[in-house]
Amino acid sequence: MPKVTREDIPNWFQRKTGFNVDVEELKKAAELDRIACADEPMKLMRELWGITPRDCEKLLGAPSRTVEMWFHKEASRPPSWVVRLIVEKCAELHDRRVEREKRSNRIKKEL
Repeated sequence: MPKVTREDIPNWFQRKTGFNVDVEELKKAAELDRIACADEPMKLMRELWGITPRDCEKLLGAPSRTVEMWFHKEASRPPSWVVRLIVEKCAELHDRRVEREKRSNRIKKEL
């Protein structure tokens, strides 16, 4: 399978903001770029964000065996466009989890 290269990575912050670049969006795009271009992006997402194969199955609707192979066998890496999609979706999932955790902590403090 071909490895994702920096040339494959879309300009996420440009697509979202046009030419008005937000520094936070730029940092996020750089992080997503680093993850997508890693040798083993699935394992890196697991380490950084706690994303499990089951999470990917739910996000993508992909068969469990396929997702397990992506996580555990380097030779069965998905195409580069799929890696980008997975990284974007997992980043969104991670952001939602962090936001939910912040809200629950805020509610606990108020009680």
